[in-house]
Amino acid sequence: MTSRISYYHRLWQLYRSYRRNDAVVRFPPARLWIELSARCNLRCVMCPNRDFPEDQKGDMGWPIFQKVVDEAEGFAFEVSLHHRGESLLHPRALEFIRYAASKRMRTKLHTNGSLLTRGLAEGIVDSGLSRISFSFDGFTRKDYEKIRRGGDFEQVVANIRGLLEARKKAGTRSPVVAVEAIALSGRRKPGGKETSLFQELRREGLDELVVKEPHNWAGYWKSGRRSMPYTLCTFPWNALLVLWNGDVSPCSQDFFGTYILGNAMEKPLTEIWNDEPMRRLRAGLSERRFEEFSSCSDCDRLWRDTFLGIPREYLRRLIFRRLP
Repeated sequence: MTSRISYYHRLWQLYRSYRRNDAVVRFPPARLWIELSARCNLRCVMCPNRDFPEDQKGDMGWPIFQKVVDEAEGFAFEVSLHHRGESLLHPRALEFIRYAASKRMRTKLHTNGSLLTRGLAEGIVDSGLSRISFSFDGFTRKDYEKIRRGGDFEQVVANIRGLLEARKKAGTRSPVVAVEAIALSGRRKPGGKETSLFQELRREGLDELVVKEPHNWAGYWKSGRRSMPYTLCTFPWNALLVLWNGDVSPCSQDFFGTYILGNAMEKPLTEIWNDEPMRRLRAGLSERRFEEFSSCSDCDRLWRDTFLGIPREYLRRLIFRRLP
């Protein structure tokens, strides 16, 4: 596991490069997303996956995964093993998780939890994964199943409990277990009977409940993006994302992959990091030419409240290494 000193040194260097609007960033990204699968077994109301063409949904092959993980070990502090789909749909998901977790990086998995059998839960606890978070939008069965179409509220709660039980039985505190919900329709916190569920899960070992602000998926959902001052997006200065087919994207919000930097099977990630497409994007955003990029032109991530140039909503999590 990489040291905190190295982590904060990298953050400082990337922050300086970001504040200078550098088109070429001398230090490699601190964070990496690896999309194990673009397929999903649910059709959630707020997720673009339901409109994603079927012929573009697939699972990452081992050669791509191994190459990307081996490269990432040399520079990434955090690797998230998910993106547009449900990672546990991948037939070799546990094997992939184990391999990534064996490297000197913090590894994270985000899942809807519907496929988490007891056996898989035990395997994940034993894998070395650093953090697992569950999408749990809707704090009651009625709300949950209305939002997460195709999901079973009681089954997912049971699966979360099964993971907590497996972790307790193993006598470990890893992985960190979190439940994440989006504050849809102004709803920010659970209340009443809903609170009791999370209190019970807390007593059973749940580490964190995170209620997140919704975003518009780079304009997929129309929103009043200019209600805040223009904010230079931080993502091109600190992270990369590798899609299931090896294509590399600069942004986790660009769900449909409209701006591709290159392919991980053709070039090293560190070369793609400063190749011409990324330099063009950084320069364009720095000069407020965001409308030249379809994934940025209507994205609400460019219009946020900030502190020292960093979006406030992620500042604390970035500092304390608790980003989702």
